[in-house]
Amino acid sequence: MGGTVIETESDKIKIQMIIELGKEDGLGDAAILKRLQEKIVGLPLKRAEAYLEQYGKRTALY
Repeated sequence: MGGTVIETESDKIKIQMIIELGKEDGLGDAAILKRLQEKIVGLPLKRAEAYLEQYGKRTALY
């Protein structure tokens, strides 16, 4: 097996929730990225940044 990380749908939901809750709590991007990498073991920084870009703009939709 290579070093590729495959996120499951469950991981993607967790990632989205971590980002949304971090934004609601007023955390900066660096803190959210750190939290993502702590909670989703093996998540590369570039993937975490891509998820932050994708989900970070959705937090105001409620």
